[in-house]
Amino acid sequence: FGTVHSNGRSALILPHRKMPHSKKPRLTGSNDDAEASSDARPILSADEFACILGFLPPKQIMCLRRVCKTWREAAKKTIVPIVEFTVDSIDKYNALNVMATAMPNLQQIKISSMGARHKYNDGEDPDEEAARTANDTIHDIEMLSNFTKLRTLEFECAPMNGRYSSLFEFSLLQKLKITWGMKWDLELLSGLPLLEELHVYSGGVTGNINSLKALKDTLTMLSIDSTMVSIEFSNNVNGDFMDLSDFPHLKALSLKNTAVKGNLLNIDEHHFPLLEKLRLPHRVYGVDGYKFQRIAEMTDFIHKVYHLIQKRRSPKLLLNWTWHLSEDSPDWYRSMGYPQLPFSIELVKAGPRLGYRWFGVYVVQSDDDDGPTQYCEINWLDREPERESSGYKIYFQKLERIQRNIDFYKGYSQPPTQDEYRRWNLTGKYSVGRSW
Repeated sequence: FGTVHSNGRSALILPHRKMPHSKKPRLTGSNDDAEASSDARPILSADEFACILGFLPPKQIMCLRRVCKTWREAAKKTIVPIVEFTVDSIDKYNALNVMATAMPNLQQIKISSMGARHKYNDGEDPDEEAARTANDTIHDIEMLSNFTKLRTLEFECAPMNGRYSSLFEFSLLQKLKITWGMKWDLELLSGLPLLEELHVYSGGVTGNINSLKALKDTLTMLSIDSTMVSIEFSNNVNGDFMDLSDFPHLKALSLKNTAVKGNLLNIDEHHFPLLEKLRLPHRVYGVDGYKFQRIAEMTDFIHKVYHLIQKRRSPKLLLNWTWHLSEDSPDWYRSMGYPQLPFSIELVKAGPRLGYRWFGVYVVQSDDDDGPTQYCEINWLDREPERESSGYKIYFQKLERIQRNIDFYKGYSQPPTQDEYRRWNLTGKYSVGRSW
């Protein structure tokens, strides 16, 4: 047997079985009829047919299950190929409801909106909106628990209200994504022992990230973002991000807009061994976008970050981060025009050499477009590479490009003092609107 493809379609080819020669059957019942009937038994068992059907898409499997009883049983046992089935209409929901018993081994399902005036049954502890949707047509969501072979499950703006603990009991699930909708606690993830990826964009999630310890040996990607809800719900997820520092397979960690705290400088060379992407809320000290109170504190912080990079031997994680001086800082003062004051700081890499620089951006108020970025001189943290080394040419080329961007603050390795800045403006050196 096999599968023949023609014009983009698949056709199932079964092995030919030579039938024994027999006389033309009589019109009346006889033993010959019984013998012919016994020869018509299925060529393959339901388990064998299930293996064949496993190479076909869900729609074809559902059609073929109507051929005979054996094929119907085979469809129930078939491990359906990993193809997303999206429930975004009543017809799709009705189809999924049938598959819950007829073909329960789907591996990827996405639950979305079914259209106006349709919703899923409320879970435990529903919000008050349940009264506003009392006249909506209700559909059962609990039937998802029949799909025990699920590998990927996504809820995208699904009309759900309340808690659904039964939807967190899939022993084979590897990827879960929840955008808006249900209420749930991080502790429920213990029912998903093989989960590798968790993406949450909803304020309905609560709990301490320490609950994720149950997924320590499997989790590779974690993203929890509550930007889709009002600010009073931003404290639903809390804890210290360092509770996840010993996750050996974690490559991406995003906890923006949560109440998670911590200190970036607590990371050492043994923590987050495979981490490539890190996004943390502003409550974490030293995070991307963090605002400091003193210029000296920022300089000290950069040197500590440099020692951290040396230990981990990889600056990629922090290269695109920027840090800023808070407007509440006693070191901060208002700009008198263009150029913008260089009260932000970033790491700079030229070939193998690493350093940092201060910079400022003038924002054009009329259309909110960023003006040209004004840079100070680079403060190098590494030695210059040897001229004979393989990295010197790359370093020299990048250095030339960097130096071409230094204009107003040429000769300054840190922000000018307020007195220096005032003298510039009094002499008209950097007055607004001057052409250079």
